[in-house]
Amino acid sequence: MEQIVSREQIEQFQQKGVTVVRGVFTKDWLKTVAAGITKNLEKPSRPDAYVDGESRGFFQDSCNWQRIEEFRDFVLNSPAKIIAGELMRASKINFFHDHTLVKKAGVAMRTPWHQDQPYSPIDGRDFCTMWLPTGPVSNQTALEFVAGSHASGKWYRPQRFTTGALREDDDARWELLPDVEADRDRYEILRWAMEPGDVVVFQGLTLHGSAGNSDTTDRRVLSTRWAGDDAWFQRRSGDMSPPPPAVGAPRDGDPLDCEAFPVVWRRNA
Repeated sequence: MEQIVSREQIEQFQQKGVTVVRGVFTKDWLKTVAAGITKNLEKPSRPDAYVDGESRGFFQDSCNWQRIEEFRDFVLNSPAKIIAGELMRASKINFFHDHTLVKKAGVAMRTPWHQDQPYSPIDGRDFCTMWLPTGPVSNQTALEFVAGSHASGKWYRPQRFTTGALREDDDARWELLPDVEADRDRYEILRWAMEPGDVVVFQGLTLHGSAGNSDTTDRRVLSTRWAGDDAWFQRRSGDMSPPPPAVGAPRDGDPLDCEAFPVVWRRNA
């Protein structure tokens, strides 16, 4: 089978912690994802899905792939799992979870700088997020990344998106987030304007965030997370996304392989 991503994209992902893959998802896959997001908006899995409360401008919900058929189809049958496998140079890929993100046009609320992995019960190097918008995203509102931050070895304490306050019970050994916005010139910051079919893929410890949505259309994104060979289950002291499954969860230190985190791809011999 022909490789989907280039050698240059693999190297950029490995060295910078992020890359963009252009035009890899067809119109049919975008329609599938868009339909799933619409279903998620109509029936969230939790009452606090709007991060900004009554303003209802910034929606996020997760762990819906087993109840929303379009998301399940994307996980099991789209090229996403192959892209994850190639970028992480993996022999197998586990699906970890889905995350719907909708920021309405004109919403000024930032997505603060953060890493994904400290929120999740997973350790190891092979953990990535795919950020797939269903429509165009301008350079001004695009997701931004601190290049190479995944390789620092630092884990940063999660902060609450609404207030910036530290969450209770997170690992006190993790460091406090640097104020990237106050000293942007200190960092190599990457971002890309995107067209439908493009996807950004980044490693779980890569620092990232975004400005408000100054575009004239809502920014609708399906964010999915995937794990490779160097990944294992690890419970956190604080809140976890996704929470460990009630039945059949791996033990700490074990591979992810289970019904909740299925193996969805294996590299051919």
